[in-house]
Amino acid sequence: MENQTHWMDRPGLSRTLWIAFAAILVALVVAEIFVTHEHGGVMGSFGFYTWFGLAAAGVSIAASKMWKAVFKRKDTYYD
Repeated sequence: MENQTHWMDRPGLSRTLWIAFAAILVALVVAEIFVTHEHGGVMGSFGFYTWFGLAAAGVSIAASKMWKAVFKRKDTYYD
């Protein structure tokens, strides 16, 4: 049997995926120009879902770091 590697293990794939996902995100923000929104106020602003998602991810990361500080065990816990 041949030594086959998984398709996700190919060299350079990480960079290709980053570029592809970035292009998709830019296309979605540009596509928002052609969509009419029924919402008013902040939800009707251009790129709302983009910056809201970025802010939600930042809050999630900050919250996880706080949880880590609260529940972290010492390195010698299992010794």
